[in-house]
Amino acid sequence: MLLPPAFCSTSKLPVRLCLWPALLGMALSIVACQPEQSGDTQATPPPVGHFEGSLSPAKQPELRAALDINHPSPGHYEAELTVPAVGTLSFVADTILFANRRLTLRRPARPGHVLTLTQDGDFWHGTLALDSVTMPVILLKRGTPRPRTYRVEKSPRPNGPFWLFAPADTSTPGPALVLLPDSGTAPTAALWADALARNGIVTLLLPADDSSNTSNTTFLQNALDVLRHTAGVDTANVGVWAAGAQPVGTTLGIYLSRGAKQGQPQSDEGSIRLSFFIAQNAQLDDASRKTFQNMKAERVPVLGLYGGGNARAAAALQRVLGGRRGTVRVYRSTGPDLLVPGDVSPRFGAGLPEDVLQWLPRK
Repeated sequence: MLLPPAFCSTSKLPVRLCLWPALLGMALSIVACQPEQSGDTQATPPPVGHFEGSLSPAKQPELRAALDINHPSPGHYEAELTVPAVGTLSFVADTILFANRRLTLRRPARPGHVLTLTQDGDFWHGTLALDSVTMPVILLKRGTPRPRTYRVEKSPRPNGPFWLFAPADTSTPGPALVLLPDSGTAPTAALWADALARNGIVTLLLPADDSSNTSNTTFLQNALDVLRHTAGVDTANVGVWAAGAQPVGTTLGIYLSRGAKQGQPQSDEGSIRLSFFIAQNAQLDDASRKTFQNMKAERVPVLGLYGGGNARAAAALQRVLGGRRGTVRVYRSTGPDLLVPGDVSPRFGAGLPEDVLQWLPRK
């Protein structure tokens, strides 16, 4: 493979996951690009360290920021940008490019978000691009790098890649979920995956699919099985977060397909019981109402989340769930993605993501 004259590092899901043909039609591999020379370009590994400084949004106060670049193993580098005051700007880079003292970091599942910096001794200066908006960045080396918060692994598929966001510390198994957005919530779904992974939740972000293709159910079943084989996952505590009518319907379909419709035990070897379900902006019909009732009867925890003017739909779901097992919350100041538009970046609605993190079942 011909590599560019730059150091680059990208992460992909492990090879063993290609055993799931419904997820991928090609083998997966780990790619790490070593420096090469081409003409007058001398590529070198990025400098390792902890860098602190600021972002300067237009007509806004400066934001404190930090960048950590680690070198955990030969040929492999990791980079994480942290912006404490605006958490939705923080990310672990999916791609690292470095050549001629120029560093480029790309955000997973947000192709328009790119951090570009030029090295000047112990300083970095450059810009953070957020789609069509850019803001100046300046950072100064302050010492040794801090360990990364989580890791990101990417896998391509015909209709778009999916991404695994997983906490760096896998010593204690914890909950995991498949995050299934619709087209309306997909642009900001990576912000939620980032927030969940930072708080110990293994998150597999799937591409949006608003179609009614029956193969979606099989795909989601296999995605749940992928989580079962992911380090750090408590296999007895795996669920789904689905947004919008079609993704919610797909999830309810998998629940029915595993025998829940007749109340049969879900004990097939190698399968994962749906331990919990988060329904975002669910609109009930007769079929979904009946399935939610079955979930309630079988004590499957369900959380309903609604943004904006969805109070009527939220009340309908609350009537179906009732009791202590069913929790429905409306965030009136947010859009369907549960985010509030901001001058610099969208922010989580009041009480989020803490409400979700506190609700998630813990074993």
